[in-house]
Amino acid sequence: MNQIFLQNFTKEELVDDIKNSIFSEIKTIIGKTTHPNDDRLLTRKEVCEQFKIHISTLNRWIKSEILKPHYIGNRVYFKESELPITKKNLI
Repeated sequence: MNQIFLQNFTKEELVDDIKNSIFSEIKTIIGKTTHPNDDRLLTRKEVCEQFKIHISTLNRWIKSEILKPHYIGNRVYFKESELPITKKNLI
């Protein structure tokens, strides 16, 4: 078994240094994650209800590239952050 000898370090100092390194890495990882509300995925039905439109209108908007769908498997979703605020912005 390999052995590592550390000089000028007490056991407590070594443990504290390792803890500080781990905590700083965790903080940077947490800082890079996005908030779940920023990219909430909406179904086609939810988008239709939000804009008070029929599913055929939504399909037309997708076909004419007014809205960008995101596919997960064979399901269609829309990112809430990518949707315009009002229906007037779409037309």
